[in-house]
Amino acid sequence: MPGKTSGKSTAAQRNESAMAASVPRRSTARRTLVTRDLLEKATCLFAEQGYENTTLQDVAQAVGVSRTALYHYVTSKEDLLAMLVEQMSLGLADTVGKLRDRTDLTAEGKLRELTDMLVRQRAESPHQFRVHDQTESALSEPLRTQHRQARQEVLAALTAVLEEGIEQGEFKPLDARVAAFSVLGMCNWVAWWYHPGPDYDIDAVARQISQAAVDMVAAGDGARGPVDSARSALAMARSSLDVLERLLPGDHFAAS
Repeated sequence: MPGKTSGKSTAAQRNESAMAASVPRRSTARRTLVTRDLLEKATCLFAEQGYENTTLQDVAQAVGVSRTALYHYVTSKEDLLAMLVEQMSLGLADTVGKLRDRTDLTAEGKLRELTDMLVRQRAESPHQFRVHDQTESALSEPLRTQHRQARQEVLAALTAVLEEGIEQGEFKPLDARVAAFSVLGMCNWVAWWYHPGPDYDIDAVARQISQAAVDMVAAGDGARGPVDSARSALAMARSSLDVLERLLPGDHFAAS
């Protein structure tokens, strides 16, 4: 007698296997979307109400789910803060470090790209940056140490780019660390004053601030002493901020 055939064809078995394999992918994709929405809504609440005054129930209501459902994604608001730090601080440090090490760009090119990247990040995620900047004391270890280290790595990478430009004659012999703080100050301030709209084209803003950073350090007027150069860097940074501030409506601080 001929043997019994399987109840399912090979094609049917392959379809079932494919469907089973797609379930984890769909689940992962949904989790990523929900987590992203959670982080966005939580960040807005942290910015509006303060981190300490925001509860997981507030976050659940903002997202439109029950608190029980929320526990499938996070167990505490500290988890959300940790995700924010990983995204805004640790990831940035890695990206800036890679930019510093690129060999296809001059020091000026690196400075322009780095400044452009920082400005766009602050402009596109102002609430995230502001909360990230103001909640360091709420971080627990080892995340607090990692956060501080990441900030130092960004500063060190920018300082290294400026020192490279000084050594190669692209930049004047100023205090690279002071200049790095000045550039970071210009970029960070964007998170407080920038508001998307027809009067604030992000491409134009990024170009202007990047150019201000280059103008602040570019060689061309002869060598200066380190003290004079440091003062010049700070003066030019303040001047650039004054120009940007004059572009804002009168109530921009109240709106922030």
